[in-house]
Amino acid sequence: MKRMRSGTRLPGFHSLLAAAALAVATVAPVAGADWAPTEAVEIVVAASPGGGNDNIARVMQKIMQNERLVEAPLNVVNKPGAGGAIAFGYVGERKGNGHYVAVASNTLLTSHIAGISKLHYADLTPLAVMINEYIGFVVKPDSPLRDGRDLVARLKSDPAGVTFGMASALGNINHIAIGTVARAAGIDPKKLKIVVFRGSGQVMTAALGGHVDVAVGPPSVAARHVEAGKLRVLAITSPKRLGGVLAEAPTWKELGLDALVVNWRGVLGPGGLNGSQTAFWDRVFSRLARTEAWNERLRKSLWENAYLGSRETQQYLKTQYDDLKQALTDLGFAR
Repeated sequence: MKRMRSGTRLPGFHSLLAAAALAVATVAPVAGADWAPTEAVEIVVAASPGGGNDNIARVMQKIMQNERLVEAPLNVVNKPGAGGAIAFGYVGERKGNGHYVAVASNTLLTSHIAGISKLHYADLTPLAVMINEYIGFVVKPDSPLRDGRDLVARLKSDPAGVTFGMASALGNINHIAIGTVARAAGIDPKKLKIVVFRGSGQVMTAALGGHVDVAVGPPSVAARHVEAGKLRVLAITSPKRLGGVLAEAPTWKELGLDALVVNWRGVLGPGGLNGSQTAFWDRVFSRLARTEAWNERLRKSLWENAYLGSRETQQYLKTQYDDLKQALTDLGFAR
């Protein structure tokens, strides 16, 4: 049986790129960065206020201002809707203008693969990958599912016998995580029962109320409920255990399944940025990735520092696009 490949089977590859990028950034600032913003910079977010990318954008804005990494004013602009097409289309129309950057995640790639958006990542200028975020599978404390192995056993017996809750659209990274686990266990992901909610908070509420059997989403969203003893983690799609309140949560790898799935979050600019503009943002984001304020926020949010510069980000997105296309093909969402 053909095995689903998640867009995230390359933790070693990514770690090597990240280490190299940070090492170069530490040695010296990027050469030739003689351009700087002369007017306000817009940090565009393809979601409403309060979501993951919005939170990251606002943390970036605050630290870049406090550390004076960018002298020009920085404004977060929310443009939700159409699977990110509105926001990225808005940035894409500003070709060659370095005063616009967009916070992006796998949604940029999956929306194009699924035919939701016509904008390809290559139509923009990849500037940086900043963090990795993994996907958790959580249940109520009294669930009969003790860990991920019990979940797999139940699914093998009856693929539709477990109700998964996730946000916020079929074909996204949460859906890919569910499908990757199923495919790795030899189960057809198209037979699973999945309920889609508008936001991750609603998913957790449904899990707490027993309206879904398993909630799937970012571990940071479930962390406070786990700490309070109201939810329990079956497994996480990370290559190694996370820290903090989820330090005891096993990875799927530990449980014998090849199910590594990561939702990277990074920054892209309009297409056609010149070398000086790209070099300026390379310098800014490499410095941001090394600040104590940034890394402290990463630790609190259970995020992984995965900084890649513009050149490495271009290479990484190509690999991600190819792997995500295969994953969505297995789920029946690729066009």
